[in-house]
Parts: sequence; C-alpha cells; structure tokens
Amino acid sequence: MENKKLNILLLNALDIYGGGEFFVYQFANLLKSRGHKVWVSCRNDNLIYDRCIAEGIDVFPVDYPEHSGKNNVWKISKQLSRFIKENNIDIVHSNTNYDRTAGAFAAKFAKIPHVTTNHSFHSISHNLTHWYRNKFLINHFIVDGQCTKDLLINEDHIDAKKITLIHLGLDPEQNKKDPETRKRIRAEFDVKDDEILIGNVARMVPFKGQEYLIRAYPEVMKAFPKSRLMVVGDGELSDMLHKLAGELGISERVIFPGFRKEIKSMYSAFDIYAHTSVEGGGETFPYAMLHALAQELPMVITRVGDMPAMVTEGVSGFVLEDKDVKGISGKLMLLCSDEKLRKEMGRKSFELMMQKFTVDIMTGNIENVYYKVIDTNK
Repeated sequence: MENKKLNILLLNALDIYGGGEFFVYQFANLLKSRGHKVWVSCRNDNLIYDRCIAEGIDVFPVDYPEHSGKNNVWKISKQLSRFIKENNIDIVHSNTNYDRTAGAFAAKFAKIPHVTTNHSFHSISHNLTHWYRNKFLINHFIVDGQCTKDLLINEDHIDAKKITLIHLGLDPEQNKKDPETRKRIRAEFDVKDDEILIGNVARMVPFKGQEYLIRAYPEVMKAFPKSRLMVVGDGELSDMLHKLAGELGISERVIFPGFRKEIKSMYSAFDIYAHTSVEGGGETFPYAMLHALAQELPMVITRVGDMPAMVTEGVSGFVLEDKDVKGISGKLMLLCSDEKLRKEMGRKSFELMMQKFTVDIMTGNIENVYYKVIDTNK
C-alpha cells in the first residue's frame, strides 16, 4: 500500500485565509507533485480557492457557512459523500471544525477513512455531536504541536494511539531570502539600507499579541533611532494597533502594510523577526515563524503553544514569557546592537528548519498516516 498513489480530498470550510488555509493549499500542491490525485473542497470566495485554481489543483467548491456554524451540515455531508463516491476518493482529510464534522459523516456514508488535523490549541469537543464524531467517525488525528496532543488526550479524552504529532514544514527553495526582493520591499516602504527592520506577520487578533510588540518598541526606537518596526496583517485589532502606535509616539517608525497576498516576500525585508503571541487564543505552530526560519532571521518570541520548538534559546533567538514587554524590548535591543549576532542566529534558524521543518519531512509523515489508516480500515 505504501507506494500506491491515492485519491485524496482535502477540506477547509473557513471564510478567512490564515495558516491553516495556507497548509491546505501548500499540502495539496505537495501531494500532487508526489503523484497523488488531489481535490480541495473550500468556499469559492476564499483566497485558497483562487490559489488552487492558479496552480492547477482541482477544487470542489462548497457553500460552507460563514464562521463555521452548524448550518446545513447534513446537506453538505451528503454533498461531500456523493463527490467522494463519484471520484473514488481513498481518504478524506479535514482541517477545521465545521468540515471536521461534515467530512466525518461524509466519509462514513461513503465507507472510507477520515483523518483530521487540528491546527489550533483548542478543544474539539463542544457538544454530543463532536463527542460522537471524535470517538467513532475520525480514524486518526494529526496535530502540529505537543501541547495540542496533550489537550486532546486530557480534555477531549481521545486515545493517544489515534493521535500523531507532525510539525508543519516549508519548502526552503521556494522561501529562501532574496536580495532583490529585499530591495524592492524596503524601497516600497522607504526603509533605508542602514535601518534595522523588525518584522511581525500575523492576523490582527488578540491572541497574536502585536500589542505587546508595539508597546515594547518605544525603548528600542529610543536606543536605536535607525530601527523600524513593520507589522504585516489585518484584522479586528487593526484600528486599535494604529491608535496605540500614535499614543506611544512611534507612528513615524512603525509600518502597517496591511494584508499582503505574497506574505513570504515581506520576510526578505526583515532583519529580525518577532512573534509575541499570548496564551488563551489557540496559538500552536504558526507558519509565520517557519517563514522566518527559511529566510535566516533571528527571532524574539513568546513561550506559547509549540512556538519554542522553532527557536533554540540563545542560539537562534530568544524565548520570553507572553506579555513581557520589558523582556521583548531588551532582546530586540540586544539584536539591534550586534549585526554579527543577528547573522549567526539567522544561520542557526535556517539550520534548524532544514533539520526538522521541511515540507518533505512533513509530507512523508502525513503520507505514512494515510497508508496506515487505509490499511487498518480494510
């Protein structure tokens, strides 16, 4: 079975585009390149749909409800089940709460196995339907953080034997630092060659913790007037973060580019990467940090989820407690003060990625789960 090429249906029901959606799009491409037949089922108004079309990945658009509500779950399950049967799908792989339920029942109706990836540090058992789904309709759970595995075992009472920890990965060749891109992005935002650019890329929502990075920056700016801070993204806290920068008197040194479709290009402009997420929002293993590793950036991060797995303390960056404004500013100033340290830590970031977090490692591990589950389900 291990060398058999599979027909795979990947599901993502969300109406936003974030790390989980990037995972589905990237993973579909990877599976396709390895000879599998892949379809992605998603909303047709999500960026993931456009990217799949552009890459020649087959899509099965479904009118999933906004905000992952319960609307039409049975109707959509039957719709998915028909598609599964018509296309001889071998395995269904869900990725969000709504499609986890719809996909589980669809796979059951079609009599094929179903695996799911939980991309956030949250319980997935909120009602009786979830309990039934988790216990009887999901053949295997994939998590991208040890913290999530522990949560599923301890809070959701899922058998540890049904859970596999597989860290996310990136293609180092497609995400490496590019000098020309660096010049272009820095020129676009008038960042001078001799300025040190601290970057952050994330949705502007409470658990991403950009507030604490912005609060840490005035001390950095005071000590290093030639530093800049760029906070890339959009979301419900956008206005608040802009206002906070104004209140702190740092607006002229803080850049807010908004949402960027080609996010990976932004990292080439950075000299330091900071990711200051806070506990309680479900942060596990953000792709943003993988992009920073791929582009050889030293990192200042918080001890949230499995984020510390991507930083070797004191070697490739620094790990602090969440909301530690003083600590964040202190480590950023240390990195601003020492170009040699920045470059050495950046090299160590890239080495860590190559050892643990490439797409080949990730995809091979998930394929092994597929083959194991299909064999067991015969």
